[in-house]
Amino acid sequence: MPNRNAKHGRQKPMLLSSQDVIDLLRTEVEKAGTESAWARRTGANRTSLNLVLKGRVGLQKNLLDALGLDMVVAYAPRRR
Repeated sequence: MPNRNAKHGRQKPMLLSSQDVIDLLRTEVEKAGTESAWARRTGANRTSLNLVLKGRVGLQKNLLDALGLDMVVAYAPRRR
């Protein structure tokens, strides 16, 4: 299937790993000053944020929403 974004001059969406998203979260929290400040500003759940940053739970939808990210599933051919 052709890339529809190329037709309109848009770039292909970038895929991020879970670790990339966690690194992005850490950066955004640092900019905000505290986890609580970032959560208040974005409307995200502070407890979820803390648990994700500590590695106790996986990424939560409310955090992805706050970052403006969508979760997608990707498949790639196996290497032989």
